[in-house]
Amino acid sequence: MVAKKKPKPNKIYYAPSQGAMRRMQEAIHRYDDRVSQLEAKWGVDRLIWLIDGSLRDRFEAQMDRLNKAIEDQHDVEHQVEVTLRGVDAVERAAIEAGVQPLDGGYIEAAMPDGRVLAVTRTDYEVSKVKRENREMVVFSASEVAKILQKYLDDAAAINATKDLWPGAIIEKIKTPIETKLDDSIPF
Repeated sequence: MVAKKKPKPNKIYYAPSQGAMRRMQEAIHRYDDRVSQLEAKWGVDRLIWLIDGSLRDRFEAQMDRLNKAIEDQHDVEHQVEVTLRGVDAVERAAIEAGVQPLDGGYIEAAMPDGRVLAVTRTDYEVSKVKRENREMVVFSASEVAKILQKYLDDAAAINATKDLWPGAIIEKIKTPIETKLDDSIPF
């Protein structure tokens, strides 16, 4: 004899009212505004890595609860308030640990086309500098190193020149002249 399975009860779909939806959206906007302020001050996705692992784990668990509430469209306002208290606790912990916010420092140089290049010390500083100087071309030192490495791998003459004459400064780079093999010269 085979045991019969009990039928599962039907799930009831919760459809929030327009007012409830508006309150949820307002709460999420409050959260987004606070996080945007912190990212401008501390860097995008940086603050969470500046704190103790225990607090990080608790904060990430709260973020999971907030994301679940948003997905279910239920309890969003409460979870946003709890998460905002967690965001403030994370920032306080970083400050108490002696960590400094981003300072937006960079080194600048004129580019041959007239634009200004800004090179930041860290990847985190890029977004802060770019946000405050939209007209600049902004890279971190590590990005410049990656670009330069790729370029130097393909341009052995530059490496050889810099090694042969220490202190030599690159003033201009010319691309190789492409020669046409279908010209009118008969030989």
